[in-house]
Amino acid sequence: MAENYPENMTELNKQYLEEQKRDPTITKQQLIRRAVADAFQDFLSEAEEGHYDSGKLVGNEIQVFGINQKLRHVIKPMGTSFESDFEKDGAKLMWYLEEQANKTIK
Repeated sequence: MAENYPENMTELNKQYLEEQKRDPTITKQQLIRRAVADAFQDFLSEAEEGHYDSGKLVGNEIQVFGINQKLRHVIKPMGTSFESDFEKDGAKLMWYLEEQANKTIK
């Protein structure tokens, strides 16, 4: 598991059990969406060597905004949704998010 977010369903299921103790209403889908958003932002900040742009998971896409708050880039999931991508192969999704973060800064 990355420092702040799960990278696959095994890690997510473990986090889900812990989170449910604090918030019984939390869902796995919410945790997946948070993991996708956090992972992309980490990859983007690493690629930019600092936090300049921000990625936001909005609906079924990640929108990347520049420091001027203008939309710079939109990233779509590999399949039908980021949630299904994560459930199918979290590691592959992490590679995809990292690749997309690197493409965003070019």
